[in-house]
Amino acid sequence: MRKSGTTAGARRLALLASTGIFILTCGSAIAQDSAPQGSVTNGAISDIIVTAQKRSENAQNVPIAITALDNSQLSAAGVSSTADLKSTVPALNVTTATGGIGLPRIRGIGATGQGPGIENPVAVYVDGVYYGASFGILQSMFDTEQVAVLKGPQGTLFGRNATGGLIQITTMGPSYDLTGKAEIGYDNYDTIHAAGYVSSGLTDKIAFSLAGQYENRQTGYGKNLLTGNDVQAGRNWGVRGKLRWEPTEDTKVTLAADANGRNASEPAFRNFDRNALGQNVTQQIVDLGGDPDHDIYSDVDPHMQTRAWGSSLTVEQDFGGVSLKSITAYRKSTFDYYFDPDGTTQKRIVIDNSQFDKQFTQELNLVSEAGGPFKWVLGGFYMHGKAGNDPARTTGLFTFGGNGYSDNINYQTLDSFAGFAEGTYSFGASTNLTAGLRYTSDKRELNAYTVSYNGNTKVTTTSPTVEESETFNKLTWRLSLDHRFSPELLAYASYNRGFRSGAYIPQATPIVLLQPDVVDAYEIGIKSDLFDRKVRLNIAGYYYDEQNIQVQQVISGVNSAYNADGAHIYGIDADFTWRVTQNFRLFGGFNYTHARYTGFTNAILSQPFPLSSDFTLVKNPATNPTFNQIIAPGQTVPQACQGTLSPLNTTLGGNCLYIGDASGNKLQNTPTFTASVGGSLDIPTDFGKFTLAGNFYHNSGFVGTPDERVKQKAYQTVDASLTWWSKDDHLFVRLWGKNLTDADYHTQIGGTNSGDNGTNAAPRTYGLTAGFDF
Repeated sequence: MRKSGTTAGARRLALLASTGIFILTCGSAIAQDSAPQGSVTNGAISDIIVTAQKRSENAQNVPIAITALDNSQLSAAGVSSTADLKSTVPALNVTTATGGIGLPRIRGIGATGQGPGIENPVAVYVDGVYYGASFGILQSMFDTEQVAVLKGPQGTLFGRNATGGLIQITTMGPSYDLTGKAEIGYDNYDTIHAAGYVSSGLTDKIAFSLAGQYENRQTGYGKNLLTGNDVQAGRNWGVRGKLRWEPTEDTKVTLAADANGRNASEPAFRNFDRNALGQNVTQQIVDLGGDPDHDIYSDVDPHMQTRAWGSSLTVEQDFGGVSLKSITAYRKSTFDYYFDPDGTTQKRIVIDNSQFDKQFTQELNLVSEAGGPFKWVLGGFYMHGKAGNDPARTTGLFTFGGNGYSDNINYQTLDSFAGFAEGTYSFGASTNLTAGLRYTSDKRELNAYTVSYNGNTKVTTTSPTVEESETFNKLTWRLSLDHRFSPELLAYASYNRGFRSGAYIPQATPIVLLQPDVVDAYEIGIKSDLFDRKVRLNIAGYYYDEQNIQVQQVISGVNSAYNADGAHIYGIDADFTWRVTQNFRLFGGFNYTHARYTGFTNAILSQPFPLSSDFTLVKNPATNPTFNQIIAPGQTVPQACQGTLSPLNTTLGGNCLYIGDASGNKLQNTPTFTASVGGSLDIPTDFGKFTLAGNFYHNSGFVGTPDERVKQKAYQTVDASLTWWSKDDHLFVRLWGKNLTDADYHTQIGGTNSGDNGTNAAPRTYGLTAGFDF
């Protein structure tokens, strides 16, 4: 059931109206003040070429809200991985789960649910290849050429539909000239890192490139005070190679392969307050002389390992007026993690999971390149995926008294077929109407069973195999109108529908079938270049109607997910770049998002033990003859909560989970306001050039649970660097620092029946890096 009110509706309409007036007012002023075309002076902001509409275009001509950053901008902002992008793209928030799963969120739409087969609503593409595994999207940025973040549903042109938006990563490719770069560095957590890239032509038609990187953090950000071992330490590595063959001027074939891995003492979960035994974990850490911001107190040293590799073949053919592009790719990823979710020093629950993900994708794009008033794109996409747990193992005192195990073994396959078409018609030189359609058919099949071993009786029990299948079909579309008021001002309005396929949650009891997530998105915006193109300002206002939101919940250490009815989201965001002088550049932006559930009567809420007096304890032999059951005021309690309630008065800590109404509450992991400002200043001297760069990021905080009870407070981070370049710009030495104010914030928060817990982000880090390029 949805809840709506005249006051809330009026606020939404007022905000959208004021946003439109603000944008149009800015547009009018810009149109009046802009310099005539062709008057670009020295020091103007350069154009950024993107492929957001499957053809190379100036980003300022594309009627989509885009934040595009090249390698130098990423370096100036201190962005070294996809997780860092939030500091330069205010509409983007990136959290993590179980230490190795990336959960990007744009304008309030993103993943809280996780697990095999659950795809991110914010899709990630690397060199045109879709990365479906959520534990494979935390990419390093060393060999990145450009990152483009497209905001809002991309429901027609991309391989997989994305309800929140997408992150396009373009890596450096082969060059026929001998080029390369390398660097090595050291930071304050006894971390060494090195990276290199080299490219050259082998013949006049064949070129190659090879990039690699390695990092080893030998001292963790914290310790497990029970064992004395470091946590949040580890090493990661990656390598990428490309071979390009151009047999003719019109044909280009690129073969690429990559591999990466990570071993780390994560996830370093810690209870914020009382654990299931009623112990205040924060106070325990303080009493032991530890740092409650980064240390943990656990019977298990966490460990995780990820491995991923893939290859792709991209063929591009220009037929004269029409170009064909084919991308064939295969990827395989594994994710193993071992940790203690119960917040105590007893082996009550220990999770030992092995996940895998395999995917084959084939995409074809036929793009018109000739002139004329009509441009079009035709395409098709196929994906075969298989993902699962092999196994998801639970041990501990709650599993046969600590003498045995319970394995959840499952996999689900996906066969996805999609066809899409989009066309743009130009009414004269200034006005364009774009319309697109896409039809997607996703078939998912599930195979799941459990194996339990009771070490006390030496009995192994295997459950019947569950076999299910479901097909999700959906038509999505895009409609936009843009008008160029002057060479420096573009205004646009669009309506998009995005679709995120349903999926099975086999580790839930009973098994959950998530329904598809559908978003209708309305947006108006302007793109402008001011003052002889020394200032670039892009502004967009948006309103989303989202249905069947997929929500995460951890119960007894097992991650699950379920559907909320829907949400309304509206807001405004802006990006700017200001070329103050030839040597001084500023950049930044802000985002305001109002995101609320419209109907969420089946929300899993949490109440810390001991319970308040308005909760009552009753016997319920029909559902559980051994334990008592708690009834919240007018609500019911899930079975998973009941095992912690015998008797009520001796339950000193943890949370009771129960079904309740979260309608009108905030969406998780969605800050109301974020903003950033950064810049770089080049200082030429007789000894070479010095570059001072920095970035400030503000996050207003967010909630981690549907009941808004577990919260991340507002925080700010400051990153900065000072780089010396040799006179020929080939050598450099960089002194850098990240999170210089040592802000304490979390990369993951939540409320489970073991208590409120999460993992901390990195503290202040700083170091020295030296390198060269040629």
